[in-house]
Amino acid sequence: MKSALVSLFLWAVAQADIVHHDWNLEWKTISPNGLTPKPIITVNGQWPPPAIVASEGDRIIVKVKNQLGNETASIHFHGMYQKGQNHMDGPVGATQCPIPPGSSFTYDFTVRLLEVITVL
Repeated sequence: MKSALVSLFLWAVAQADIVHHDWNLEWKTISPNGLTPKPIITVNGQWPPPAIVASEGDRIIVKVKNQLGNETASIHFHGMYQKGQNHMDGPVGATQCPIPPGSSFTYDFTVRLLEVITVL
C-alpha cells in the first residue's frame, strides 16, 4: 500500500507544471461599474485581475512589481492552503511586509489541497 502511495505521489510531482506570471500593479482610471470613472489598482492595466489557472502540485511563481507610486502593496491568494509556506500568502503585517512603491516581490509556492485529517 505504501509503495502505491509513493508511486502516486511521484507521478503527481512529475506531472506538475510551473505557472509563471509577471504582474505590474498600477493605477488606472476606469469605470468598474460601467458608470462612474475612478482610479483603481489594476494588474497589467486590467480589471478584474487575471485568473491564475493551476492544478494541485503545480508551482506558482508570480513576480509582482509595485508601480502604484504612492501605495505599498501585496497579493493575497484567497482559498489557497499555505501550510509551511504562509510567508507567500500576502496579508501585510500578518505574514508579509508590504511591497514598497517601485519594488518587486516574487511569490513562489506549490498548490496544495486541504489535507484530510482522519480520526480513528
